[in-house]
Amino acid sequence: MFIPSDTGASSSSATRRTGPSRPPTKWDYVKTFYYDPAKWDLIKSIGCFAVAIYMIRDLASNDLLPME
Repeated sequence: MFIPSDTGASSSSATRRTGPSRPPTKWDYVKTFYYDPAKWDLIKSIGCFAVAIYMIRDLASNDLLPME
């Protein structure tokens, strides 16, 4: 059952502490690449390009029709 407090806030938010905000870390910056669609598209494109280059180099080094 909901019982209003004197401040008008619910009991769960009244017990929640709000400390000083911490400065952004390197990991927070890395996470922006996932949450920003433009950055994520760029990372996916670079990753797919790198995988394609690796596969092309690997396949080009193999002889598909060996000479006898």
